[in-house]
Amino acid sequence: MKVLKVIAALIYFIIFAGLISLHAQDLSFSQPINFLPAAHTDKAIDITNFKGGYFVTWKDAGSTGNIHVSYIGNQNSTNFSANEATAGNEESAYAPVFRVVNNHIYALWLSTDGSLKYMINNSDTSFNTESIHTLSFNTPAKLRSGITASTVDGRLVIASHTDSKYDMAIAVIDADDNGILKPADLQTIPGKKSGEYPFVVTLSTNIIRICYKSSSDQGVYYSDFDPVAKTWSADVRVGKSKTQVSPAVYHSFNTTRLFYIWKGYKQDNHLYYATETEQGRPNNERVLPDFFTTTNPVSICTVDDKKFILAFVGMDKKLYLSYFTNYNPARWMEDFLFPAKGNLTLKDIVIPGSHDAGMSALNGTGGAQAGSINPCNTLTQTQNIGSQLNAGLRMFDLRVGKYKNQFYIKHSSSDCMGDAIGGGYGERFNDILDSVKTFLDHHKKEFIILTFSHFCPTEASASNVADSIVSVLGKDHIYNNKGKSIDQIKLNDLAGKVLIAFEKYSYPDKMIDSNSMADAGKTFLNFRRKYAATNQITNLVAAEEQFFTSMKDGVSKNDLIRLDWQLTQSSEEAALVCNDFQNEDLNPVINSVMLLTNVIKKNQSITDLAISGNKYIIAKVNEWIKAGIINKNNKPNIVYVDAAGAWITDYCIQLNSKPVYN
Repeated sequence: MKVLKVIAALIYFIIFAGLISLHAQDLSFSQPINFLPAAHTDKAIDITNFKGGYFVTWKDAGSTGNIHVSYIGNQNSTNFSANEATAGNEESAYAPVFRVVNNHIYALWLSTDGSLKYMINNSDTSFNTESIHTLSFNTPAKLRSGITASTVDGRLVIASHTDSKYDMAIAVIDADDNGILKPADLQTIPGKKSGEYPFVVTLSTNIIRICYKSSSDQGVYYSDFDPVAKTWSADVRVGKSKTQVSPAVYHSFNTTRLFYIWKGYKQDNHLYYATETEQGRPNNERVLPDFFTTTNPVSICTVDDKKFILAFVGMDKKLYLSYFTNYNPARWMEDFLFPAKGNLTLKDIVIPGSHDAGMSALNGTGGAQAGSINPCNTLTQTQNIGSQLNAGLRMFDLRVGKYKNQFYIKHSSSDCMGDAIGGGYGERFNDILDSVKTFLDHHKKEFIILTFSHFCPTEASASNVADSIVSVLGKDHIYNNKGKSIDQIKLNDLAGKVLIAFEKYSYPDKMIDSNSMADAGKTFLNFRRKYAATNQITNLVAAEEQFFTSMKDGVSKNDLIRLDWQLTQSSEEAALVCNDFQNEDLNPVINSVMLLTNVIKKNQSITDLAISGNKYIIAKVNEWIKAGIINKNNKPNIVYVDAAGAWITDYCIQLNSKPVYN
């Protein structure tokens, strides 16, 4: 099929990459997702970045299979359809690869007759699949097992395995003005034996490094080739590595740092990796979690100096992607704000925020229509607050209610659940406070903002909630402003603390102070924000653009500007969406109305709306900054979203490096 509909998967990858942020030593990564559901292969896949857009290539499963290439969009894309094409009737027994050389992107593969074939892109998003070329070698040769490619001095480098049992080969190839590859010399790599093809990467010194599995002890080795002197360095083993297939080596994060990654030996299908600078010897191998398992080599594609993408074929022959960063989101403030920005204030930076933050689970329902409440019309987040803290979220919007004689986070149509049409209870409040305390105990440079609103005096009054907070967190963890305004509080003062603000309520000693949400307010903290109250992205974008335009000349000293980016269900949708239509507590007429409403209007859950809406935020904010709609006077201090995760932390880190924040 020419166009694969992969909207949900690509949103999770491109926009929500890092949604579940895990950590292994010096790298953080997201849980892998199957991003092209219709594709299957039994060989490696390759992914590459071409002018900010991403391409993937693979062969069909089987002894031989057709060659596929698919453009899957760019990082800030709002159009999530994959443009897939097949290389005519071409087939291969081995994995195809990409390589970007100058302004061309090549898709290369080994044909069934052992020749090397390729096609070239005809736009930034597609290939000329009707023009298949064959690379000629000056001495006829057949290649097998697979190929990898790199560039050196603007020339293509390919590495492969010859038709003999243990010999590997390398070629440096020129291209004409149209990108057509010229005949080349294929050189057998002397003194190095492997039953598999090697991976190739070019070092910053224009020395070519191959990484391969030794045929003698199955270890992962590398060796360097000087293409001018035509000499090879001695072999170096990567730690105590041992593998069954070709090990991969890539530059990661657009630096001189190299990333070696390989599958385990024999039946061990876990992925192991080691990282080191080009001149360093990688010894400290690490293993990725169980969901990174494969029988094939993997592919890496650099996004920028902080991120790369890892692509691999799962045990089910499906295509998976994971998003890697070279920083830990749990300590991003320590890494990116301190000490350089320690003397700035909250008004000078931007942090990621979580709307209705404790609603990642539904532990109870209430209100007159409690039976119509379900995860689809109540849940706003996909991770609990402990996980959100580790994913880098630092501002949390919380509403507390009482359920079964305990405090829980609530989401309802009224401040008091007894007066509400319906509502739900999410995470247990003490669990949240314990998570905050534990997090701050382990991260002395991070700080957190907790805001509370929608108090119901008969359920959970502001004073009772405040007492509970102080009792669990203790005064050492809570920031006391001692009468300072928000523009006077330095980030250094906040490190290791939680700043707490209640809607129109102050604790007697100011450990908890008051906040408001208005065009102007005399509280300790006033949030300037615009809640669009819409389920249409065009309405949301228009409302936020007008909001920032209205503040172009600046705001008051106690204002923090909050970019509220939520799509919300209409009241009709919230009452009817996502029920199973067989609820015994509701009469058949209501069940029938629910069914009809969902079928006709294609209603979406809150998190569905968030997933569809959040994909626009990066592109629009970048556009507004470029156009001057967002400037130094009105820049957002909190980016406040549903379905929050490390993806929004990553974007806030990018924003903090932009001129409007410096």
